[in-house]
Amino acid sequence: MKKILYSSLLFAGISAVFGLCYYLSFKNALLHYNREAVEQNTQVLQELLQSSGESERLLQQLLQHNEDVISASSTGESLRETASYFLETVYLQSQTEEREQLALPGFMVGIDLKGLTAYVKGYMETMPVNEYLAGLISYEVVSFAQDKVVLRKTYDENKVENQFYICRRGDFIVVYYSDLKNVYEYTDIRVDSLIEEIQNSVNQGFYVKDVQELYSILEGYTS
Repeated sequence: MKKILYSSLLFAGISAVFGLCYYLSFKNALLHYNREAVEQNTQVLQELLQSSGESERLLQQLLQHNEDVISASSTGESLRETASYFLETVYLQSQTEEREQLALPGFMVGIDLKGLTAYVKGYMETMPVNEYLAGLISYEVVSFAQDKVVLRKTYDENKVENQFYICRRGDFIVVYYSDLKNVYEYTDIRVDSLIEEIQNSVNQGFYVKDVQELYSILEGYTS
């Protein structure tokens, strides 16, 4: 009995020692990780602040944007009828930026940050054809408060290389915009009236650069 009790006490003691060693090792690793994370964050911040004035300006804008959005989200603010509405437009290809004050759209009166964020997201998902062809790649809420809202649209004019898409729908050729959602033209050209090589191409579908190329192709199909 004494032997069993002695063995139990010895096992408990060894377990306690290993447990203490594991705890101290874990605590030391955690302190080391936190120290490295703080040093890395400090270094990144210093690099940003030591860079050009433009970088510093962008950093300040980002911080202010986060503060505005967090504030509006936490307070549940909604836009007043007298709120100022600003739209910023950024063109990546020409590296230009415009900012204009517009009349606040009626549907925005009384809307909160969550509702406005849902609106801009929905706009991007079902954007008008002209916006797609112009290269709209981003639409976002820059800042939000009861008396002022700022939205930003960003365009990349190089994004859209082809404007149209030719394919087969039923027995005829149909021309879509290159977003593949909106129809540009329903033609009366029957696919089976074309030579086999062209039929195969139309059945697979293909993109067309612009209007000139599109009508050159369609005229070739009807000649």
